[in-house]
Amino acid sequence: MGSPKKKGSTSTLAKAIIDGAEEYGHHTEVIYLSDLTIKDCRGCMACRETAACVIRDDIAIVEEAIKKANTIIFASPTHWGNMSGIMLRTIERLFGFLILEQSRGFPVKRHGNGKKAILVTACSTPYPFHWVFNQTRALFGRFHEVCRYSGIEIVGKIALPGTLGMKSVPEKYLAKAKGMGGKIRP
Repeated sequence: MGSPKKKGSTSTLAKAIIDGAEEYGHHTEVIYLSDLTIKDCRGCMACRETAACVIRDDIAIVEEAIKKANTIIFASPTHWGNMSGIMLRTIERLFGFLILEQSRGFPVKRHGNGKKAILVTACSTPYPFHWVFNQTRALFGRFHEVCRYSGIEIVGKIALPGTLGMKSVPEKYLAKAKGMGGKIRP
């Protein structure tokens, strides 16, 4: 999930992962969240019963893609130590789809269980301050929570700091991202 067709650093890294996966014969499907209509979660919690959000907009596209996927690339720029608004809205809407919350104990894993994930972000804050000041670290922490409780194993992550004024993604980051795509296993 993300916006690899766009020209930002995060999407460029995600595209490199996808290119690496395709070179090794993997089928890929890209969902551009910015092209979808995904309304805000209204907190009705009906998804606990239905195992899917009851607001039937383009979230159905995301749910179906997750069901089919072996590996999910969660790509979002870092905004104030958090994921983008559209990514957060999407994750909130996937709540009951991914887990069944219980009054006691850990949530029951649903549609994400057994899948793998690669986390991708870019941040304008320079190295090492992107980590020290909890920018990319906080974003990865939020994705870790989603993945841990929904049974998704994180198999890779890449963060590009210091993008302010950067004209292009450095080749070493593109190579690392492409290599991650090549290592994806069913």
